[in-house]
Amino acid sequence: MQPKSQSLKALLSGNAELRQLTATARELQQLHATVCRLLPESLRGHCLGVEQQADTLIIYMDNAANATLIRYQQRQLLSQLANLRRSCKHLKVRILPPAVPPPAPKRVSRTLPDPVRAMLQSTATGLEDGPLSRSLRNLARRRSPRP
Repeated sequence: MQPKSQSLKALLSGNAELRQLTATARELQQLHATVCRLLPESLRGHCLGVEQQADTLIIYMDNAANATLIRYQQRQLLSQLANLRRSCKHLKVRILPPAVPPPAPKRVSRTLPDPVRAMLQSTATGLEDGPLSRSLRNLARRRSPRP
C-alpha cells in the first residue's frame, strides 16, 4: 500500500520549523523587493539579496563597483526605509563572490568497436558519393581508437 501523498502546502504547514522557515523566507523576499524598488534602476539587477540583523540592513551585491554606488546612497536609502517604517539605522554592503562553476566533465573517449566501424565503411562504400557517405566515413574515422 502506497503512502498517501500530500500537497506541498500541507507538508509545509504541518511542521512548525518549516512554517517558521517559510515565513522567514517570505519576509526576506519582501524586504529584498522593497530595497530593490528603492534602488536606482541600474543597480536593481545587481542586488543579490538583503537581510536585517537588529537595526542593521545588509545588502548583498554582485561586485565592488555596485557596492560602492550603494554606499554613496546610504543616507538616502536609510531615510526612504524609515519612511516605510523599517527600523534600520545602519547599512552594510557585502559582496558575494561569483558562484564557482562545477569542474568540467572529463572527456570520455568514444570509440566504436571494429565491426561497427567496418559496417559504417562498407555502407559508405555502397552509397553514391554524397553527404551521407562522407558523414559515415567521417564517423568511422573519428571513432577509431587512438594509437
